Amino acid sequence: MTAAPLMAEPAGRAEPTAPRTPGEAVALLAARRATGALHGPLGILHLVDGQVAAAESPRAPGLADLLTGCGRITPEDWAELLHHHGPQGRLAEVLVERQLLTRGELELGHLGTLFDAAYFVLADRSGGTWRFESGARHWLGTVALVDPARLGREVERRRRLLDGIWPWPQLDTAPVRPVERSRRPSHRPPGRRRGELLDHADGRRTPADLARLLGRSGFGVTADVRRLAAAGLLDAPRHAAPTTTPPAAEPGRPGGGLHRRVPGATLRSTPAVGPAATGLACPAAATGLASPAAATGLAATTAPTSSDRPPTTAAAHPLTVPDPDIALLTRVRDLLEVRL
Repeated sequence: MTAAPLMAEPAGRAEPTAPRTPGEAVALLAARRATGALHGPLGILHLVDGQVAAAESPRAPGLADLLTGCGRITPEDWAELLHHHGPQGRLAEVLVERQLLTRGELELGHLGTLFDAAYFVLADRSGGTWRFESGARHWLGTVALVDPARLGREVERRRRLLDGIWPWPQLDTAPVRPVERSRRPSHRPPGRRRGELLDHADGRRTPADLARLLGRSGFGVTADVRRLAAAGLLDAPRHAAPTTTPPAAEPGRPGGGLHRRVPGATLRSTPAVGPAATGLACPAAATGLASPAAATGLAATTAPTSSDRPPTTAAAHPLTVPDPDIALLTRVRDLLEVRL
């Protein structure tokens, strides 16, 4: 096995160049039908013949964390299985052979943890060194393979979802600090799942720590943390500035069209151009739902802007427009987000 920085050889150049993004690195390896482990700053992607076979990240619980956390397998038994069968990449086969998991349970748990960890590995924009370890095999073995293009689309979908909930990625790695109970908005109860997060958040645990503690997906906890922040239930970190990505300007629409609304904030008026002049509003924009163009990745974006203060919470600016269509779309959006 060899581990070296991943390099590409573009046509017309004498010197190879390193891929600029994680997505480019995975695409390059997929084109080569490579087998091995792609190591990045926030985790590892395992590939078999150019397809993604497994993913690991310190920000997402792995299959072992979920199985031992729920009591399905004791930590001692898992350590023994990993020691004897991990080096041969047969752990998945042994779990099914010994009836510790059904094949369906194994595939469901494996794919869930794969997509969960892959989001943090591929969504990382901090840069850093990427290297590929050719021939490396995952200790679990090959359970299911995921097309890299599909994985990339899912990463973008999740990124847009998080930005639609609360556009402040600093919350994803900072310790979760609930506000004092006396300061919590009484009209916005967090619900059972998010209430459990608040109960276990002690100002030291990050979303990744809470995910492992509660046996939940890293991305699901990250999304709930942003929802809690949008509801005014968290003390957001003050050392970093929030970032938002406004929509690109459309032809014939000054200022880029409808402005993006911070989740839960009061709807504001926009210049009366086209349909807006007749009093028609865009419920999707008002509720944070992505447009069809954005859902397919075709919407253009401009450079992020920043501020020295976090976005204003929904508790401070309730949705004041009594529009039943907007209320219905808000409920649909919430139901779609719950499936995470």
